[in-house]
Amino acid sequence: TSSEGGRARAMAVSWTEQTRGAWKRRCVEVGGKTKEEDADAWCGADAKAMHEEIERLERAAAEDLEGNEEKTHWKRLKQEHRVGWCLDRVVERSEQLLEAYEDVDGIRKEERRSMAGETTQTPFISFYGKLRDIRETHKRIAGAFAHEAEVKPLQTPDVSFSGEEKNGRYLDLNELHVRYVNAKFGKEIDYVTYLKNVGEFSHVETTHKMDKSYRDYLEDLVRYLKSFHRRAKPLVHLDKLLEQQRESFEKDWENRGEEIWMGGSEERKKVEAVAKALLEPFGSCAELQALGTEQLKEMLSKLGLKCGGTLEQRAERLFSVKDKDMNEWDPRIFAKNARPLASKNKELLERQKKLMHETARLEWTVAALINTLHDFVESTCENVEKKQALTAEELEEELRDDEENEDQEIESDEEERIYNPLKLPLGWDGKPIPFWLYKLHGLNQEFKCEICGNQSYWGRRAYEQHFSESRHLHGLQSLGIPNSKEFFEITKIKEAQELWESLKRKKASEGWKPEAEEECEDEEGNVYSKKTYIDLKRQGLI
Repeated sequence: TSSEGGRARAMAVSWTEQTRGAWKRRCVEVGGKTKEEDADAWCGADAKAMHEEIERLERAAAEDLEGNEEKTHWKRLKQEHRVGWCLDRVVERSEQLLEAYEDVDGIRKEERRSMAGETTQTPFISFYGKLRDIRETHKRIAGAFAHEAEVKPLQTPDVSFSGEEKNGRYLDLNELHVRYVNAKFGKEIDYVTYLKNVGEFSHVETTHKMDKSYRDYLEDLVRYLKSFHRRAKPLVHLDKLLEQQRESFEKDWENRGEEIWMGGSEERKKVEAVAKALLEPFGSCAELQALGTEQLKEMLSKLGLKCGGTLEQRAERLFSVKDKDMNEWDPRIFAKNARPLASKNKELLERQKKLMHETARLEWTVAALINTLHDFVESTCENVEKKQALTAEELEEELRDDEENEDQEIESDEEERIYNPLKLPLGWDGKPIPFWLYKLHGLNQEFKCEICGNQSYWGRRAYEQHFSESRHLHGLQSLGIPNSKEFFEITKIKEAQELWESLKRKKASEGWKPEAEEECEDEEGNVYSKKTYIDLKRQGLI
């Protein structure tokens, strides 16, 4: 009844006010600085409201996916962004609900104890006190009505792509490719080769990996790949994927990261072997000076040593490392970031290890992102190779076609979306007909015709009209049955065949019989049946 509904609403409001008051008191006790309006805002979003919002979001996402099967790439992508926004909102509300149900402050537990009468020796007094509060609240809001919240159409989040990305079909790494080619750590390669090897870093020298420019390049690359992934694959949980990759990296780094990534003892042995091969033919600084400035500079660079100074200084610096272990080399002769770990003091060693870890983590992240975007990388390579093979006229024509297709998609996006969850037929205005009209015409009734290949017809009118349509006529013709009024309302093949056999037998039995129907006339003009005439003739009566 309306009275019971009003009391239920009053109880809900009273419970919400009590919870809000308890939360305000708790905020003041714990923080002392929490604003009253903040407490009100939190309490307003109670558990029931959050559960309702989660259900509405789930329903909206399901209706968006089921009721709108998008055909174009751009529409599908926008639909995924809408559903992704719903899922993010559901996760956010679920986390808030979980925090509320954990009841860290004990408010819910205290409320349950109070409702059960455990907090006082006179539970009836407490019960009637709450009942009095509920009735007073009901008097204040006696005219209030509870309205079920409607699911509003989902709004598509703003998402944009560059011209090269073609609405999320291809990657746009042209700017990063230019930076790579012009950097010290890069190589002069074409764009397609760069795309195919963008996640490979084994060719970069260790000295270059410690440069800030290299880390800046990796950070920009990671930033772009993350942005593109979130725009092109909104339903994939990227943060969770990267967290798993980060855990795998930390475990691998802890086991053998420094030795493999930075070289460690293997790198020192390699440098020592190069030094021995270069300096073995020379017995003094004078012999090294005979090589000239440029040759000495090249040899110093191979060993990671400083290349500046006069000819004599370069020769002395190079000759000082002959027949010595790398750990015995003077740390002052090393070039920047080329000094091995063993030759550094503790402070520099820790700083270098930190840089190593950060750079390796960035490389690992790039490799993980490229792996998840593998299909996009391949599509981008194919698109670039196709463009390179086109002539100028063909390229202009393709650009015009792309612009026309984009305009068509934009125009179709601007059209109003038809909300039709019941799959009602569309009227003359392109909108679903009213449900009462749908029921009036019996369009909810399904009629199947086996002769038409189990075709379904909705509504009596469509069912009756189909008997004169080509599909039904072709089905009868295939069975060797003529179309006549006797076969109206016959939809089963077996029934049609049995009726046709019955009609043929009836027609055969109703055919002309000469013995019974043929007539003869005697000389006097009397007419007899043929059988009677023959009998009288034999008897000589006529």
